[in-house]
Amino acid sequence: MKKRKALALALCVAMLMTLLAACGSSDTTTAAPDNGGEAAKGDHLIVVDSADVSNLEPNESDEQTHYQYTRQIYETLFVYDENYNIQPWLCESYEYEDDCTIIMHIRKGVKFHNGDELKASDVLFTFKRIVDENLGGGRVEIPNIDIAKCEAVDDYTLKFVTTVPSATQISLLEGPATGILSERAYKEANGDFLNGACCGTGPFKFVSYKAGDSVELEAFEDYWREGEPKVKTLTIRAIPDSAARATEAQTKGAHIVYDINATDIAMVDSTDGVSVVQDLGTNTSYLLFNTAMAPMDNPLVREAIWYAVDPEAAVKLAYGDFGSFATGWVCPGILGYDEASYKEHKVTRDVEKAKALLAEAGYPNGLEVEIAVQGNNQQRIDMSVAFQAQLAEAGITCKLNTMESATWIEYILSGKHMMTIYGFSCADFEADRALNQLMPFHSNFELCSYDNADFQKAVSEAGGTLDRDARAKLYVQAADMLMKDHVTLPLWHKALNAAVVDGVEGFRITRSYEHHYLQYVSVPAE
Repeated sequence: MKKRKALALALCVAMLMTLLAACGSSDTTTAAPDNGGEAAKGDHLIVVDSADVSNLEPNESDEQTHYQYTRQIYETLFVYDENYNIQPWLCESYEYEDDCTIIMHIRKGVKFHNGDELKASDVLFTFKRIVDENLGGGRVEIPNIDIAKCEAVDDYTLKFVTTVPSATQISLLEGPATGILSERAYKEANGDFLNGACCGTGPFKFVSYKAGDSVELEAFEDYWREGEPKVKTLTIRAIPDSAARATEAQTKGAHIVYDINATDIAMVDSTDGVSVVQDLGTNTSYLLFNTAMAPMDNPLVREAIWYAVDPEAAVKLAYGDFGSFATGWVCPGILGYDEASYKEHKVTRDVEKAKALLAEAGYPNGLEVEIAVQGNNQQRIDMSVAFQAQLAEAGITCKLNTMESATWIEYILSGKHMMTIYGFSCADFEADRALNQLMPFHSNFELCSYDNADFQKAVSEAGGTLDRDARAKLYVQAADMLMKDHVTLPLWHKALNAAVVDGVEGFRITRSYEHHYLQYVSVPAE
């Protein structure tokens, strides 16, 4: 009988399961027919992602779908073990010189795909590039880095310095946006990631990219972990349409299909030879308001929209019982989760109050607004359609501007939107990683353009507060401001899933930032 992993939000506070460092079977990539009855293993793994990668840059994107490709190529200094304790990876060991200085010892003998050995200078180059170019994905993982004081002491020793004590810094360095790249390969390729710069230390190396279709990778023969990866070649295909992904899973066109639509899970899971595995993530989705874009610069308009919409009904329509309607600004189990505080700011839908607020704001006859919608995310489309209908009852005409994922990202990160539905992950299991994305130093700042000095002070102080309870209070204080000022409306605590063909072994969902590791996965022979 097929067993499905039950989702329970209450378990989010329990010890977090998953990952990797010690996960993997000890099988070789292929098994001989006469190996005591063990099934023969295949050489080629096929995975379906819900978005095209568009480029193989390891540090820039803030999209989980991007890192489901790139984390197979580039590796990080740290990973979580199966009990969600942080463990050294490319960094073999470390110690604190003082509260703001970490001495990291880089693992010896690790090779890049071009044959060069990993050195501390490559790590420093990666971090300096993130800071100098303000690369959004990586910048949120090193928010307090003092790059001018960081130093490659020798080939295998990196001095990592922060501006303030940072209790979560080591955990943040598990984030895939801190994937280490080869300085020489990057410079020789002039930063062209499709023509030479795509060079990491990971289990798979880049072969080819077909825009809008797929990425081809092959096993790196000199990978530093013996017996990994378990397959010789890996294809990651992009299928943005959720119905097409469900069909692909049902017809077994791929070994693993990520992100099955909530309404398709039961159907796919009932297919012979296929199981849907599920787990909770660390991501909460929000309706975000760009306070720099009229009419969202008017607090009364934002408040009117909060009263005009019914988030719980929209979430139920989009997700059914998959995941959970938001009960806090971040997920249960994340440091900074406070249900009582959230309830203080949560409003009950009141269309007449919404109309009155609009009139007070100077729009007695209603107004027109826009939601920028991610085209490859059917649930966000469904929620946006629900909001559109709800807003109409309050005299607000809402246009849905649906666009391809890469275009949508560029649009919202450059602050061209009025509203959008977007998720913030707490991959270090604290609220700082989400809150930092709304700080002025971060390239995601224009998602909301929330230029509030008190908010920025609370987030900054939290980053330098080593006491866990005091840090949590600062997180709650910052989140309260975002809700009091009607800037981020929490919608949904995210759940993760993947359809997996029977006989596939070693696959586990990665909760921290959804960058599922494929080096441990083996597939049955055809």
